[in-house]
Amino acid sequence: MDRKTDSAFMRQFAGIIVGFVVLTFALIFLARYLQPEADFDANPSQGVFAEKRIAPEGSVRYGYEAATALAEAQAAATQVAPAGEVVVDGAAVYDGLCKTCHATGVADAPIPGSGQMTAREAEKGLDGLVQSAINGLNAMPPRGGNPTLTDEQIQAAVEFMLQ
Repeated sequence: MDRKTDSAFMRQFAGIIVGFVVLTFALIFLARYLQPEADFDANPSQGVFAEKRIAPEGSVRYGYEAATALAEAQAAATQVAPAGEVVVDGAAVYDGLCKTCHATGVADAPIPGSGQMTAREAEKGLDGLVQSAINGLNAMPPRGGNPTLTDEQIQAAVEFMLQ
């Protein structure tokens, strides 16, 4: 090819590239115009939520401070709860633990009030469902993952879910 054709091609190519750059900047400014930045002063809770999202998950301790914190944590974990009657509240157990999976049906967990829940009750009965909750079933760990729950609390939670 000759120089004339090459220079015409380069002019057209450069014009297309410049056009795309101009179009890109125009779209950026249009997007910023249509969606202004959030005003954190208008809703202070948004700033609080943002701070919580970017906060570190933990910290590293060493030396005397770490030994003291570890001793306090071990002492708190080994303290025996005061003797007394365990409160059996199915709604509290469900809200505190079971709801995490059963409210949304995670890993095929039956949703309370659904046809799947009534079908499982018809298939296994109340005692079968309670035993499944105590021993674990499929993705659900034994006692729903909380080994401190009593059999009565688990039964109350199952009964609550069947209401």
